[in-house]
Amino acid sequence: MAIGTDDAIFKYGTQDKISVASTASVADAAKSIAGDVDSTWANTDDAPIGTFVFEATFGTAPDTRSAVSLFARLLDFQSTNDMPIPDANYDGIYLGAFVVDNVTSAQFLVLADVPLPSVETSQVIEFYIENNCGQTLSAGWDLWVTPKTYGGAA
Repeated sequence: MAIGTDDAIFKYGTQDKISVASTASVADAAKSIAGDVDSTWANTDDAPIGTFVFEATFGTAPDTRSAVSLFARLLDFQSTNDMPIPDANYDGIYLGAFVVDNVTSAQFLVLADVPLPSVETSQVIEFYIENNCGQTLSAGWDLWVTPKTYGGAA
């Protein structure tokens, strides 16, 4: 089937790396720390959805069918006020989970078409992960986001 003129298609923004150069390890049942992610990523396209890519390595194979969850924290949405920092008692906005393979080699995982939360235009979002894999996630993990929307085909 050919896509016709003005049919809805995906439009892709630029993929952004939102993890820092040297992320810390994340223990089982723990969340990443604020210093692991870029706290200034802004959805300048006002894209309604995004696709996330997560690179993970474990020193010991994670549990079968376990996952790393992804959470969002909105910043500067009420003047300069932010949502609380996710911790053991507060998650933030749940976006989805990367189901991992039970291997120790590097794995690249995709979480596609995730709603990007916003309260205002060019919403600044800080992302966190929570390791629920039964083993420590090794330092050096990475996270990228590609903003997406629908638009008319040319």
